[in-house]
Amino acid sequence: MKRIYLLGVLSLFAISCSNDDDGGNSNNQTENFLPLAEGNYWVYDVQGTSLNGRDSVYFSGDTVINNNTYKKVKSKDPIATGFFSNAITNNGIRQENGKIYLSGTAGLNIAENLPFSINITDFIIFDENASANQQLSLTEDSFSQDLGEYTLLFDYKLSSKAKSPLTNFTSGSEQYSTVTPTEITLNLSIKVSTTIQGFPVTLTLMEPQNVVVSTQYYAEQIGVVKSITDITYNLSQFPGVELPIPATSSEHQEEVLVDYNIE
Repeated sequence: MKRIYLLGVLSLFAISCSNDDDGGNSNNQTENFLPLAEGNYWVYDVQGTSLNGRDSVYFSGDTVINNNTYKKVKSKDPIATGFFSNAITNNGIRQENGKIYLSGTAGLNIAENLPFSINITDFIIFDENASANQQLSLTEDSFSQDLGEYTLLFDYKLSSKAKSPLTNFTSGSEQYSTVTPTEITLNLSIKVSTTIQGFPVTLTLMEPQNVVVSTQYYAEQIGVVKSITDITYNLSQFPGVELPIPATSSEHQEEVLVDYNIE
């Protein structure tokens, strides 16, 4: 079974967007780094430590969220292999003034038996006018997740940051003249509440860590031509606490554009 990641943003997502509408007017958009025409598609070869495959994502119809019109992103397969493809599948994307916005509800598994969801609204995943290392978006929150006799307490920060533009960027067998990267980071801390020998205790299972670091490379007039994602975490272990999740995990993944259609 494939493990589901974030975002992307980030490697496995179940997205639900409210107020779907196949009509509506689009915002004024520059579309320099992600053309939004109906039927545009991108095919990625995915190579990872434990996950390999091929993803195909495309725009299909519109959806209206908070009075803004977004393009709906679909995937050829119900669950995509790559982090980036999962981050946008079934999500809403819109553009305005050089910024690319993502909205939806991202369900993230950083490990088997450890699911949770992150709601995002107009999270900026790209800004062609941003300076290098400028923060684009930040969303943070806390929530709990029951896991049998244990309750996990999460604190997270999901952020995006612009990186320096690149020239003559090579990905796979292709070379691109103008590429601008964006870095997406999920910082996460976890506490666990349980009962040990009849006494309630709360233990720090994971100090704040960058669990997901993913860089997407946007080529002008094409979209994302490559995505590099590292997903890693380390949990503390305590006598008497036996969680049904791995204590450590590490995944390196690269998604390379191998085919696309731009109208």
